[in-house]
Amino acid sequence: MTAPGQGQMVSGKQRVIGRRGLVAMLAAMAAAPADARENPVVQLGILPFGTVQWIAATIQLHRLDQAHGFALQTTKLANTEAAKVALMGHAVDVAVSDWPFVAAQRSHGGTLTFSPFSSSLGGIMVPAGSPVRSLADLRGMRLGVAGGAADKSWLILRAAALKQGVDLTKDASLSFGAPPLLSASLQHGGLDALLTFWNFAARLQAGGFREALSVGDCARILGLDAPPVLVGYVFDALWATANPRAIGGFLAASAAACDLLTRDPAAWQPIRPLMDAPDPKLFDILRTRFLAGIGRPDADTLTAQAGRILAATSAGTALPPGVFWRGA
Repeated sequence: MTAPGQGQMVSGKQRVIGRRGLVAMLAAMAAAPADARENPVVQLGILPFGTVQWIAATIQLHRLDQAHGFALQTTKLANTEAAKVALMGHAVDVAVSDWPFVAAQRSHGGTLTFSPFSSSLGGIMVPAGSPVRSLADLRGMRLGVAGGAADKSWLILRAAALKQGVDLTKDASLSFGAPPLLSASLQHGGLDALLTFWNFAARLQAGGFREALSVGDCARILGLDAPPVLVGYVFDALWATANPRAIGGFLAASAAACDLLTRDPAAWQPIRPLMDAPDPKLFDILRTRFLAGIGRPDADTLTAQAGRILAATSAGTALPPGVFWRGA
C-alpha cells in the first residue's frame, strides 16, 4: 500500500502526483505572474482536513480562476475556529463555515454572509457491534462531539434527542474536541459513540465502524428538510459588494470545479493525494459522499430552511437579514 504523500501508479501507466509534488505544482502556479497582476485576488482559507482544498486544487490545476476572471490564492488554517478568526480579522477573503455562525455574527452587527457549498453531513459513528441504533440508546454512553458545543450538527442532534425525551447534556457523558483526536479515541475504546463530520465518518466507515444515525435522520425527526445545507462559503458582504468580479468569479469557478468532479472521474486523480485515501474503498466512500452533497439552493430556499432549523433548535431566535448572499 502506498503511503499518503507518495506517488502511486493507477490504471497502468497513469501516475498520480504525490502530496509534496502537488503542493509544489500549485505553489508554482500561484506564483505565476501572468494573470495575477490583471485579475483580482481571492484569498481562500483552507483546513488541512477540509474538503474545500479539493475544490481549490481543482480550480488551480484546471485554471478555472483565470477562466472566471480572478486569481485564487490559499491560506492554510489550523482548524474551524481559526477560520472564523481569519474571516473576522480579514486575514482571508473566503473560508468555509456554517450559517449559524454567520447568523450569530449578524445579530451582533457583523457583515458576514453565506453562500452554499455542501449538504454533506456527518453522523453518529459507533463500533460495528455497538447496541446504539437510536437516540435513546445514547443514554449512559460516552459520546464524543466534533466541532464543539456550538457546532450546527450537535445543535440538531441535541434538539432531536430532546424531542424524543432524551437530554444528552445530562443523560450522556460528553467529550468535545477535534475530529482526528475523537476518532482515535473511538477507535481505541475511549468513546462509545462519536458525532463527527462526514469526511471523518467516511474514514471510520472504511475502517469497519457503522453510522448509527445521521444528522439528516435527526433533521427528519425535527420535521426539517433533509439533508439541510449548513456548510458554505463565508465572506464579508461589504468586501463582496465592493469586489463583485472577485466573488462572482470565485463562486462560478467553485461551481465549475464541482461540475468537473461530478462528470469526469479522471479529475479526481490529481487531487487524490490531498484526500489521504490510498485505500480504494476509502477513496470511493469519500468521493461518493462528497458528490452527494453538491447542490446550490438559492437564498430563498436557504432562508426558509434556516427558519425551520432555528425554530426547532433555538426557540425565539429569528434569522437576521443578510445571512445568505444574494449577489452584488
